[in-house]
Amino acid sequence: MFAVNSICNNENIGGKLNILRVCPVYHPYLSYGGSVIADYELDQALVSEGHSLTVLTCRKRDDSISCEIISNRHVIRYFSAIGSITYGCSIGVLFRLFTSLIKNGKNTDLVWFGGVWNLLTILGPVVCRLFSVRYIITPHGMLISNLISLKSSRLKRIVIRWFLKSNLEKAYRVHFTVKQEFHETKEATQAKMTPVIFPLCFDLRKFDSGIHAPREKLDGEKVVLSFIGRITPKKRIDLVFEALKMLPSQSKSKLVFRVVGSDDERLWNKEMYTESEIGLPIHYLGPLYGDALISAFDTSDIFILCSESENFAISVVEAAYCHTALLISKKVGVSEYFLGNSATYAELSAIDICEKIDDFLNSPATILEGKLAARKVSEQFDSSYLTKNYFRDLLC
Repeated sequence: MFAVNSICNNENIGGKLNILRVCPVYHPYLSYGGSVIADYELDQALVSEGHSLTVLTCRKRDDSISCEIISNRHVIRYFSAIGSITYGCSIGVLFRLFTSLIKNGKNTDLVWFGGVWNLLTILGPVVCRLFSVRYIITPHGMLISNLISLKSSRLKRIVIRWFLKSNLEKAYRVHFTVKQEFHETKEATQAKMTPVIFPLCFDLRKFDSGIHAPREKLDGEKVVLSFIGRITPKKRIDLVFEALKMLPSQSKSKLVFRVVGSDDERLWNKEMYTESEIGLPIHYLGPLYGDALISAFDTSDIFILCSESENFAISVVEAAYCHTALLISKKVGVSEYFLGNSATYAELSAIDICEKIDDFLNSPATILEGKLAARKVSEQFDSSYLTKNYFRDLLC
């Protein structure tokens, strides 16, 4: 294995590093989720600190883009892929990684892989070891128990045994965002890794122009409860609807439920999730971006995410930064950071979720306290913290 302090002793750590990022999905496909946004914004911050990044990634089948130059130190090269780009089945990316390390391996300080259940992170580290080039893997929560159980058990055993375990053990660093992710990955793979635990960070200042200072609700003013994120089975929006149906009539009269996000798996039941069925206004806005998304956060009072499995959840951080009280499950990884009154936690039970929503509705002061406390915690996740000192901590 590479010497742990080799980069740390390199004078480059205080100056410039040449980094090669390899991932299946990248900018501009930000709708694929928080991990894509996190990778891109981390890279933007590293470039602003003087480091150079070349990204090798996949493009959608209908796209013809081959190269995008964000700046003279941030270049993205796109290659075609077989099937969904999330699986990273791209011979072009792997071939370019191979040829890049042949030509410039000595000048490549680090190769950074994102995710694990894709061909690039399965085979890419093998290429790096062939040329003795250091690499980091950020699993993005893909080795936690609930997600592994969704994979074919036989395929899972083969990939972990013959590729992932070795890739993790021989990585210069394995970057986890929360402690729970590290413990579950260790249990699932039995790999002896060199871990570093650091949260994801994002450009939260983009929300500043569109958000307003929080205030307590006036009598008769509706409370807006919002689910903002992709609609997937693990996010358990079905439990939220069950909880809303259980609310007392008086509480329902105080509440509006808003759903923002893509429904690629077509889980939204238009006939079941109606005002007449639930007993309160239901607004499904679909996916929103830019100013429209900022407005959705800004006009929300309570953000709800009762996932049964969620590694980090960028939407929680964004909601908190926009002065929104949080009602989330302990299964959301970022819960490790939101302590005290900065978040309210619910069990994966419709009854408990109902009780927590009702408590909020009966105490406007609690909503305001939650908004202020959540915002204070969220500020640590702004990408302005991604300085060379952050990078030093990540690598050293």
